[in-house]
Amino acid sequence: MLQGLIIENGYTRNPNIVYKEKRLQEEFLSFGVKLVVKDALDLLVSSNGEESLFQDLSSYSFAIDLDKDRYLAYALSKRMPLFNSYESMMLSDDKMMTLLALEKSGVKAPLSIAAPLCYRKNPDQGKVEQFLHEVESELSYPFVYKECHGSLGMQVRLIHDHEEFVSTYLSNITVPHLYEEFLKKHAGHDYRVIVCENKVIAAMERINEKDFRSNIALGGRGVDVTSTLGREFQEMALKASSALGLDYAGIDIGMDEKGEPRFLEANGNAFFTEIEEVSHVNIARAFAEMVLHKLAAKK
Repeated sequence: MLQGLIIENGYTRNPNIVYKEKRLQEEFLSFGVKLVVKDALDLLVSSNGEESLFQDLSSYSFAIDLDKDRYLAYALSKRMPLFNSYESMMLSDDKMMTLLALEKSGVKAPLSIAAPLCYRKNPDQGKVEQFLHEVESELSYPFVYKECHGSLGMQVRLIHDHEEFVSTYLSNITVPHLYEEFLKKHAGHDYRVIVCENKVIAAMERINEKDFRSNIALGGRGVDVTSTLGREFQEMALKASSALGLDYAGIDIGMDEKGEPRFLEANGNAFFTEIEEVSHVNIARAFAEMVLHKLAAKK
């Protein structure tokens, strides 16, 4: 029997991860493929400079990366097909790299300004003030703070004034992050579009009446729009996933004041608990079919 790996984070396991793993195991098994779950602690990455060292993984034909450990993903990608690919996951996991990779792809996004790399907690005050001034000259309050690496909306907050901006920046000055134009029309409201094998297979409108972040994990709810989502939103999702090289993606799209789509984020590990429930689309099966198509094409 063909076997594949599911890689999960060794420290985080929530109901959405459990659901995704269970559904993928069910659908792959229907094709005669067994998926084995391991976490990053089971597969510690080490290297002697000549090679990365692992336990024997010869019984596995591919891996599905539900973690975002770049070292483990890179090492695995040298041994077997990885879904999504290492390169695409690295682009989509870093929010600023995502935006840079989308340039010239026809995908419009809110203006975002990356915080310069800083190693010191107490840098030169003049340099701090220079950066604060640059951001305030480009973005109007309120604007959004986002860590470049994060998920479920947990590393995102709204900055309302100068005092809050100073406090946030100084508290996170050594953390890779960005500041993003706030689209008031999409506050607590956006669209999650699932793209698999270059097709839009499901879409839901996410609504959160208590938070500007629409994430389901933060109290948002999903409404199926698979058959009604506007063409321009679908096209943006397809362009973004293609530019990032993602075989499977959850593309988040908001709206500007004119109601036109604006790219927000790409998630190569998008959960599908809520969207499978509201849309009745078998996303796990589409994922399994995509992987098996890709594997067959490599033979």
